[in-house]
Amino acid sequence: MLKFVTCGQMKILEKRANQEGLSYYQMMENAGTAAAEIICMKASASLQGMKVLLLCGKGNNGGDGFVVARKLMEEGAAVTLALVDGPPVTKDAITNFKLIKERCQIIDMTKTDMPFVEVNGRQNIMIDAIYGTGFHGKLNPRAIRAISFVNQFKGKIPIASLDIPSGLCGDAVKESQVDLNAVRADYTVTFHNKKPIHLQAFAKAYCGELFIVDIGIDEEALW
Repeated sequence: MLKFVTCGQMKILEKRANQEGLSYYQMMENAGTAAAEIICMKASASLQGMKVLLLCGKGNNGGDGFVVARKLMEEGAAVTLALVDGPPVTKDAITNFKLIKERCQIIDMTKTDMPFVEVNGRQNIMIDAIYGTGFHGKLNPRAIRAISFVNQFKGKIPIASLDIPSGLCGDAVKESQVDLNAVRADYTVTFHNKKPIHLQAFAKAYCGELFIVDIGIDEEALW
């Protein structure tokens, strides 16, 4: 296996894995399940009764988040979903959203000016699943607002990011490429392999502790 894969290489690997029979849906299920296991491991106690705020984008990173939400609810957590850019738009994310939308509080940030007033009580864990390997450039105002809310709890409650902290481009190698409003996670669960951003010393302040989880891709067989 390579020491890292670029975001473009990751897309190629996912496409080839899908063609070989490991569906995009199964990869999302594997990613979310593995991330949930890390989150449970890092929790200081049982998730029974814990409150989780999960920030989701409308793409596949959000889809990974919906799988995490389902798995954490199975462990007894009460989940609030903040849909930063509105409801999901990708096929597998939509499917996973439908599996949980009747079982958790949902805040659509495109429809409210005061989204976090609706958050029910003090949260025990916050999870960033807004943007993944497709992100580059600058965060939009809604994402900045959501992330600012999360970052104010840094050092008070655990903050986790899925794949890449939102606001970081996965291929970035210079600090000037980072949106300074990015999530500052305590730990990041990345899928299949490190991305270039994970190798940069400046990214430690955003990624925190890094966990790499298997999502079923046999890299050596697919190159």
